[in-house]
Amino acid sequence: MPATSKRALLLNEVAIHHIQRKRACTERMVSDLLDDLPSSDDSDPESDAQVNADMPRSSTSLSSPSSPSSPSSPSSPSSASSQSSSISDHSSSPSRHSHGTLLGHTSSSSGDFDALEEAFLERCDARVLALADFLLTARVLEAAPPVQKLGQLDLFLTDFRRDHPDRFRKRLRVSPLVFDRLVELIEDHHVFHNNSHVPQHPVPTQLAIFLVRVGHYGNASTPEDVAQWAGVCAGTVINATYRCLVAFLALHDEVVMMPPEEEKERAKEYVEQVTCREWRNGFLLADGTKFPLFQKPGLHGEVFFDKNKNYSIDCQVCV
Repeated sequence: MPATSKRALLLNEVAIHHIQRKRACTERMVSDLLDDLPSSDDSDPESDAQVNADMPRSSTSLSSPSSPSSPSSPSSPSSASSQSSSISDHSSSPSRHSHGTLLGHTSSSSGDFDALEEAFLERCDARVLALADFLLTARVLEAAPPVQKLGQLDLFLTDFRRDHPDRFRKRLRVSPLVFDRLVELIEDHHVFHNNSHVPQHPVPTQLAIFLVRVGHYGNASTPEDVAQWAGVCAGTVINATYRCLVAFLALHDEVVMMPPEEEKERAKEYVEQVTCREWRNGFLLADGTKFPLFQKPGLHGEVFFDKNKNYSIDCQVCV
């Protein structure tokens, strides 16, 4: 799958997940808010009792004449019924008015919340998509001052390689002569040549980084530690390691093979002379450089246990 399609698919998944979370949160908030609003069916017992207590007094005052000159006379039944009807209509009108106002307020609030929810989700979706696109395309999330690099690699490849081979061999685990031969074997491999505008480090530099890393284990072999020694970044250490591995694996069929019978017999005689007769047939590896391993290998791990009580790989280079 192309990188563009993968990024688009990831952006789509992030947006869908964010929309679902925001929609559920908004619906829960709206539901809680609507539950807190007073319902039109609910009535206050105290207010009802007060209205019932005030209605007889209002009816009596309205039915009696207000003029002091005329004698008081009882009102007619039709007049009383009309007055009572008007009072009841007047007393019930606030309830109908408040009920209609509450329903209108509820429906208006629901519509407003729907519009707010839609606008809020659209704004959040736009921000999430912008953030996801930034995270997937940005190479540097937080700008920082450049890391100054001043390593010892040039010292080993120039001075120690020429004047102090013992120091060179102690760090790179091979002699300068073997190092030069290894460079000749892998320098023409296509992995060290590309069409990029940013050229690679020279093959001797990448080989030295590779040898230092495979010649140590634990914290000393981490890309960061090797990068500080070489004066490069950690990514360069990782790339140099992969390139050298690819170049050396391409030489497998040329350098890993069973020796001829004459060479095999000479190796057996040498092993018998320096050890004992019982070890005569151990001719495949007489001496070499041990590359310590970080831990016991998962496949046939016991065979990697050496005389120094470490798990290691023996390497022998013939020049």
